[in-house]
Amino acid sequence: GYVSALASNEKVFSGEQLAQLHQWQLWQQELESGIELQGPLQAKCRNAFTSRGYSESKLQNDVVGELKAARLVIDEEVLLGSGYRIDALVKVGDGRKVAIEVDGPFHFIDRRPAGSTILKHRQVARLDRIEVVSVPYWEWNELKNSEMKQRYLREKLSNGQ
Repeated sequence: GYVSALASNEKVFSGEQLAQLHQWQLWQQELESGIELQGPLQAKCRNAFTSRGYSESKLQNDVVGELKAARLVIDEEVLLGSGYRIDALVKVGDGRKVAIEVDGPFHFIDRRPAGSTILKHRQVARLDRIEVVSVPYWEWNELKNSEMKQRYLREKLSNGQ
């Protein structure tokens, strides 16, 4: 079948293709299809997915700084069980953990989330069971001072959006 064909050709896959196969595997988990990549290939795909480079932006650093200034309990650049890395994980008052994703221009097409952004948010919510809150760059850039930024973040966290 398909999975054994993938396994028999694993040496020809690039790092990006292996990372995409990891996302396909996550999709199979979402569907509860019971289809799984074989052990060594599954590990290789997850490794390719989790080892992709990431960089913090000025925007992300600003948002994280305001989360800290608001005295919220946060962890930065958290690697989740699904293999996704999120910008910040906030522990809110009622015991929930909420993922904060600082979404810059490359996460959008005409201010609508790009497919990869939609996929990440959905899979984190479903597979890691963590609510995802997006901070779009244009909303953040309209906030004029620290007080406005912290109010915005508290509202986002309480509304869960």
